[in-house]
Amino acid sequence: MDLFFVPNSLENTLLVSANGVAHYQIQTTSFRNGSQITLIQRPDFIESSPEESVIAEIEWHHKNTPTVIRSPMLGGVGQCVGSRGVGVKASKYLYKRHRFSPVRYFVGDDAKEYRWKLVRNTGCILTRLDTNRDIACSMTTACVEGLFAGERKQILRIQPCALDIDVVVLTFLVMERKRRARDGGGLEEVERDEDPQGDGGGSGDGDGDVDVDVNDENGADSGMLGEI
Repeated sequence: MDLFFVPNSLENTLLVSANGVAHYQIQTTSFRNGSQITLIQRPDFIESSPEESVIAEIEWHHKNTPTVIRSPMLGGVGQCVGSRGVGVKASKYLYKRHRFSPVRYFVGDDAKEYRWKLVRNTGCILTRLDTNRDIACSMTTACVEGLFAGERKQILRIQPCALDIDVVVLTFLVMERKRRARDGGGLEEVERDEDPQGDGGGSGDGDGDVDVDVNDENGADSGMLGEI
């Protein structure tokens, strides 16, 4: 399934399929102190209560406050959305294996481990580790059919999988914001690494930004950007 960003923004946009159906609405509120909270919800919230339509919210890091995720999909302190929710640090949910690597891992609702890699100047690739199968990728592409035929659009392409698509969208937004900030992709504030000390020593297996063909099913690494 291809989800198109209309418009191409991570702060306020709709994720729309090729036939024009809106699947997700993303809205970001900015506060006077400079902090931002992004809400991810289903666009049919008019027919249901706003609370039932909310998939997740992301409170982005500001000054000394780390990015925090709140979602009913998360257990414990992370499941309450809104002011009542404590949330889970994004750097804990999307964790590192190696100190200076921008690559992030998480365990999905299917109990499988997944990896997000940043693709320099292109997008991100999500891979299921036990099968090394690419589950999702983002890119800018020229549309040849459907509602957006003849236009260039940013898309999130998701393959059929056991992982909840809501989890894919939530984790993608965190990773894509980091990638755009590092590539100079239009975010006003360049983000720092929220976990500069890392989440473990590791052996250094070459995780990092990569130049790859997003249509290559193996997602093979062909380049390195270096440490952050």
